[in-house]
Amino acid sequence: MLRGAESSEVYQEYYEILRTPEAKHAFLYVIGWASTLKGYDCYPGSHGHIKDFRFLRNYDCDFAFIPNQKWMLFYFRKPCLRLPKFSRDEIIGRFPCAKENKSGEFTVRLKNMSDVMRLVCYIET
Repeated sequence: MLRGAESSEVYQEYYEILRTPEAKHAFLYVIGWASTLKGYDCYPGSHGHIKDFRFLRNYDCDFAFIPNQKWMLFYFRKPCLRLPKFSRDEIIGRFPCAKENKSGEFTVRLKNMSDVMRLVCYIET
């Protein structure tokens, strides 16, 4: 379920951070997809000056993304990494360009609709 609609200007602000048409289309799709996810509360947030969008299952933040000029940096957060479906090998196998950060989370750059569709198919299967 999508939250934060009362702050619609935040969605516009995130959209305007993105500079390429491909990234903007990908953003619109991700927000629409987030609004349909059963079992998740999805909403914009921030850590200081860093703006993010969070996917919470119960009280666990499984996923998030940060909008950048040319892509959204998507995070597989620690709570989801406990599930076999989101093991290191599975993530790297599906997204060879994924990076592991110091916290043990994985990031993937979503630059266009193709990237987003691959991600959505993975999460939904």
